[in-house]
Order: sequence, then structure tokens, then C-alpha cells
Amino acid sequence: MKPAAPEESFRFFGTDPDELSRALSTAASPIKVESAANQAMSFDCEFVSAGPVSFGFCTYEGDFRCKLEADSGKFVLFFPLRGNASFKRGNETFESKPGRGFISNGPALGTVRFAGPRQHLVMIVEENEMINRLHRMLEMPVRGPLDFHPDIDLTSGPGLILKDLAEATFSGLAQDAALRQSPLALSNLTGAMTDLILETVPHHFSGELARAAPSPAPRHVKRAIDFMHANISRPISLGDIADACQVSVRSLQKGFKDFKMTTPMTYLQHLRLEAAHKELQQASPALSVAAIALKWGFGHMGRFAVDYKLRFGQSPSQTLRR
Repeated sequence: MKPAAPEESFRFFGTDPDELSRALSTAASPIKVESAANQAMSFDCEFVSAGPVSFGFCTYEGDFRCKLEADSGKFVLFFPLRGNASFKRGNETFESKPGRGFISNGPALGTVRFAGPRQHLVMIVEENEMINRLHRMLEMPVRGPLDFHPDIDLTSGPGLILKDLAEATFSGLAQDAALRQSPLALSNLTGAMTDLILETVPHHFSGELARAAPSPAPRHVKRAIDFMHANISRPISLGDIADACQVSVRSLQKGFKDFKMTTPMTYLQHLRLEAAHKELQQASPALSVAAIALKWGFGHMGRFAVDYKLRFGQSPSQTLRR
């Protein structure tokens, strides 16, 4: 699905599986739709965008399947209102019907089969948005897949709240459009929903989130972070950071392990990736990826590209071209 502008909405409907494939696909993430045994099918979908979070309302008739053929770079939550669907991920199959939601993990490819009549609401969150919000919650670099547990109970608790908020947000964007007049409220609302997903749907980092709030970081860790910010584009070593904080290297490493759950140099690399990402977003066409990477201390372009994609879900050149 092509990302829409903050105030854009689009609708598509028809009876041709190929038309639905084209409407749902992007060049980087194609989706193949096939009807079961050439049965008749129909679809009517409307999508609205709220920046890094989008919503869709879809009605389907007929029996068909959709196969995601490449990483979408997005997390998609399905809130069923009518009918059944089954999501196959690896060797597991998850049923989706009213009261039982499903969240797809962006990198995890799979197939979904719809048995019409089917109607559902979807919430689509860009992977980068989800990871950035988790980073702010944990106050530490986030590396590796989130790997959400796919099944969500929508009958009570956080799942029911998410469903109600998704319905209200879609209505406020697509129907009466009241939320379009309040961009700050819309941003806060979608941010709160994303935080609720991270806090209540089990995933790889749930254990870290569930820990009691840590004690304030000791003074030498705070000094180290300040020193990193002040010298972020300079070639500084672990010893330089320890000397600036007037502690031993061992004490510095222990402080970051205990209070930031990472190493000092990994934390520094995280800050530099953030700085490079920001500059790539704002760079003029005259600048190159290599020049920006070197500015922020990345001398190995291949390693930089790999680490950048793991952090932001896209290559440095893709960010620069946007």
C-alpha cells in the first residue's frame, strides 16, 4: 500500500484480483491476490493516512488469499468486524474473526486467506515509527526484530481499547474529518495507540519494558553521554570517554551495562546513526551518502549501510532520495 500524505485518503473497489493486487502493492513490497478456484470476489477499501500511521476499512466478498512477497517495512493490525480470515506465518496458522485480532510483523512474510463476507479495520504503523517510540521508552538502542506475538484479544482490556480507538480515529479522518483540523491531537492519539501496542502486545523487548523503572543513571554515565553529544562527529575512543568522565574504562562499561543495557561505544554509534539519519532526511541533492557517513564517523560504507537499514528499515540512499 502506497504511503499517503498526512491529509490524503484513497478508495478502491472492484471485482478483479489483479486490480486488488496492484492497489495493495508497492514496488518494494508486492502483494499477490488469488481467488479460490476462480470464484467470484469483490472488494471495497478506503485508506486514510495520519503520517507514519494509517488506517483502512475493507469489505470483501468471496474466498481468496493474499501473499506478501517482500518485507513491507510496516506492522499491520487487523480488527475484524465480520467474517473469518486465517493468517499463515511459517508453520503456524492464526484465525482472525470478531473478537480476535492479528498483528503482522513487517519482516515476516506470510499468506492470509479471507473467507467472505469479510469486513475489517486495519491500523498500519511504519516500522521506523514503532522502533523510535520503543527506543524512547527504553532509553537505549533497539536492535533486532520486535517479533510481536500475532494474536490479540479484542474482547476486553487493551485490545478492546485499541479497537475502539482505531474505529474512532478512522471515523475522525475519513467520515466527519474532524481530526484533520487538529493535527496535534491526531499525532498524540496515534502516538498513544502505538505506545499501547508496545506496552500490551507481547514482543521481543517486552521483558525490558516490564522491568521496574531504573534508578537515575550515575553522574559519570550522564557525563559520558554529554561528552558523546559534544564530540559526536570526532574520532573518540572508549578511553577518551572514560578520561573525560574521570573514571576507569571498566567503571564506564559497567555503568552503561547497568543503566543503559548496552556498551558505551554501541550507544555512541546509535547517536551517530540518529545524526546521520537526520542529515540524510534534510540533505541537499549535492551531498552524497558517503560524505554524510564520513562526517558522522562511519568509515566503512558497507557496515554503515547494514547498520542503518537495521535501525531505520531502509537504506541510506532511500532516505536521501525522499
